[in-house]
Amino acid sequence: MEFKHKPVLLEECIKGLNIKRDGIYVDGTLGGAGHSIEILKHLSKKGLLIGIDRDKEALQSAKVKLKDYDNVKYVYGNHDNIDDILYDLDISKVDGILLDLGVSSYQLDERERGFSYMGDTRIRHENG
Repeated sequence: MEFKHKPVLLEECIKGLNIKRDGIYVDGTLGGAGHSIEILKHLSKKGLLIGIDRDKEALQSAKVKLKDYDNVKYVYGNHDNIDDILYDLDISKVDGILLDLGVSSYQLDERERGFSYMGDTRIRHENG
């Protein structure tokens, strides 16, 4: 299944970030990159987006969706560790942070992901 996610309150989030063209922004829940692509549309080549996600599949999908942008740093991690992540990237301040807290339909629709109510999601062991 393709990773699809419609970002919530997209216009409101972009407006609230008040994006500076050369700014540094963090999407701490990169996911399907719906918010991120809109942030990137407002950034110049000097601007930077740091996309963090703890879901490797989401990160890979976001890399594909954002392939036309070279001002993105992808981080496999948890937004709870943002201080350490920014320190490791040698970034002392950012202009805005976005967290889309919740679950996506991809997480709910894919049985193998463990969140779905669709079908039998019990873990089956080889010997029983």
